[in-house]
Amino acid sequence: MTEYLEKIRNLISDKCGIDKSEITPNSFFEDDLNIGEIELLEILEDLEETFKVDLMAEKENIESVSDLLTVLADKLE
Repeated sequence: MTEYLEKIRNLISDKCGIDKSEITPNSFFEDDLNIGEIELLEILEDLEETFKVDLMAEKENIESVSDLLTVLADKLE
């Protein structure tokens, strides 16, 4: 799962201008990282292209980086 975390951190950092050190599994997108719904959808779309999985069906369950890691790992295994 740590390889996924690094890709997610890089993507969030590039897209949203957030320092990678601020992005942890415990980070909530809206509360901690100030990432709104539109930005989160763009992040999910990019991850879908990268990993060839469907994340949009789970978007309602993704509130934190940890949630995203769990959904992504479940889809890839």
